[in-house]
Amino acid sequence: LRNLMNGQDSKDREDDAQEQQKKESCPFYKVPKELTSFENYSECPVRTIGACDKWRLGHAPSYDDVNAKYLLQKSMTHPPDSLEKTVENIVKSWEAEIQHKLIPKQIDSIDQKHFSMATNNKTPWKIKDIIKKGTYCCLLEGVEHPVMKMNFKESNQYFNDKFATGFAWEVTKVYSGPPKVVFSWRHWAHLGTKSLEEEMNGKGKIIELFGFTRANVSTKGKLKDIEVFFDQEKFMSDIKGED
Repeated sequence: LRNLMNGQDSKDREDDAQEQQKKESCPFYKVPKELTSFENYSECPVRTIGACDKWRLGHAPSYDDVNAKYLLQKSMTHPPDSLEKTVENIVKSWEAEIQHKLIPKQIDSIDQKHFSMATNNKTPWKIKDIIKKGTYCCLLEGVEHPVMKMNFKESNQYFNDKFATGFAWEVTKVYSGPPKVVFSWRHWAHLGTKSLEEEMNGKGKIIELFGFTRANVSTKGKLKDIEVFFDQEKFMSDIKGED
C-alpha cells in the first residue's frame, strides 16, 4: 500500500511539473510601450481635430491608448487609399471634435447649418444638444438605464470605468460613397481588464457592438446628417450584468 501511495505521489508531482512547464512555455504577449513601435503603426487612425478656444478637458485630447487597442485588436486592414480608411478617419475626427470641443462653430467636420445625428430613427439631435448631453446619451436614447439620467461628465466616467482600456471603433465595409455614405462598423471594449496585455493574453470579457451608419456629406466634405443603427438593448444588456 505504501509503495502504491508513493507511486501516486510521484505521478502527481510529475503531472504538476508538466502543467507548470506548459504554463511557462505558453507565450505571454507584451504590448510595446511606444505606439510608434507597433508593427502596424502605419495603420494608425488619423484624426484631424484642429484648434479650439475651449477644450472640455482644458487641453487637446490624446488618443494613444485607444489607438493601441485599435491596432492590436481590429478585425479589418484597409488600404490607406481605400474608401473604408477615409470614412474611418473622417468619423474618428468628428467623434474627437464633438467629444472635446465646447464651441460648436469650431467643430470643423460638420456642416454647421444642417448637422444632426439620430439613432434608430429617433430624435435628430443638433450639435448643441450632443455637446450638452454627450454622445453616449444621444446614441442610447430610449434605453432604460441609470446612465440616461447622467450628464456628459458622469456618463463618460461611467463608460471609462467600465472600459478601462478604451472603446475602440473600426469601419468594416463601405457600401456607397459620397454624398450619401453608407457603411457598417464594429465597436468593442473589454470588461474586467486593466491593461491591453491582460486582454491579449485572454483575460476579460469582450463587448462587441455592430451596426450601420448612413451619412450625408456636403460638397465641401462636411457631415450634414448622420443616422446610426444598432441594437441598443443588447449592448446595455451585455454590460448590465457587470453593474
